[in-house]
Amino acid sequence: MSGNVLASAGRGSIQDEAAVRLDSSLERLEPLLPDALMAPGSLPRIRQAAGFFPVFAVDFFGFECRLGSGPPGLPDCALNLTPDGARLLAGRHPMDLSGELGNGAWSRLRGFYQQWGDTRQPAYADAGCTWLELDTSAGAPAPNLLFGYWPRTPDSQRSPEWLADTILPLLLGRPPAPRLRHNLLHCLEACPPEAGDFQIGFMLSRPVQAVRLCLFDLPPGEVFPYLERIGWGGSRDELGRYLEAFRPHADFVGLHLDIGEEIYPHAGVEPNFNAGCWTRQPQTEPRWHGQLEQLLELGLMTEEQRRALLGWTGHDKVVLEGRSFLLLRGLSHVKVVLRPGSRPLAKAYFGIAHRPLDASAGSAS
Repeated sequence: MSGNVLASAGRGSIQDEAAVRLDSSLERLEPLLPDALMAPGSLPRIRQAAGFFPVFAVDFFGFECRLGSGPPGLPDCALNLTPDGARLLAGRHPMDLSGELGNGAWSRLRGFYQQWGDTRQPAYADAGCTWLELDTSAGAPAPNLLFGYWPRTPDSQRSPEWLADTILPLLLGRPPAPRLRHNLLHCLEACPPEAGDFQIGFMLSRPVQAVRLCLFDLPPGEVFPYLERIGWGGSRDELGRYLEAFRPHADFVGLHLDIGEEIYPHAGVEPNFNAGCWTRQPQTEPRWHGQLEQLLELGLMTEEQRRALLGWTGHDKVVLEGRSFLLLRGLSHVKVVLRPGSRPLAKAYFGIAHRPLDASAGSAS
């Protein structure tokens, strides 16, 4: 992705963009959707998930696809929200989606985004570190929520107690089991002082009462002492192999754990980069190739899937509802899930973004 193209893509007014729904460009993408990664019939599911949201609410719309030698499945979808997207879900925006999204998990998300805006000034300045994952296998897209969490950030009021006693019961829809609350706080407290970059996930579409805890800045020498402190019972040898395989090809390797009334023994391994998504595509970030080669060598993806991921990146100019947009296609990250008694599973995350173009930017493509 060339820097001059990205630099010329600006934000238009919310009023102009309100009529443009996120699914407006998907028909143009249909010939580009990779058959090696998505099952036939994926597009209607993707459109259903995208159709709820206006373009202005979403910074990145992504697809989660399983890798490996089996037949491709239906992708789940993920949305990285803009500040106005967070206001929209909080019910603090002139546009109202409550009638379309309904109640249940969506009403719990509304409460979360109200809390989120009330605990940071300026409100919603950090909405970009919140994500919705939409399970497309359900009759209607069912949301999960993940959000960046930095309890030591001085300009927010999001202490561990706020997380455990306000957000945990709000998103679960009921008081948490005492052991779950204890385990979550213990896992946060057990981190070494230099570690404090977390992501918290609530799988609202699933019946299990658990929290996803993602740690992105554990020093390599602290990973296994930390897992010992929290009582993680997975395979240290297997986890160590995957951490070492990806470390040369990433700025950091994130560790995903599921916390419930027990510390579950499975784990996710996420190699990633510090820079933003659109500045670290494979054309400019050679370590992407190393990550994909590792997945090939570990038998977790096929050569056809590797080519499909590398071939996805690019950009086009599109006109939606009379407005010009730069439609970006890019990679987000890959992840390996380690599960006791099962073969490791790899997933790839890639997607699109819309950037409004003004008259002078229209010639950029």
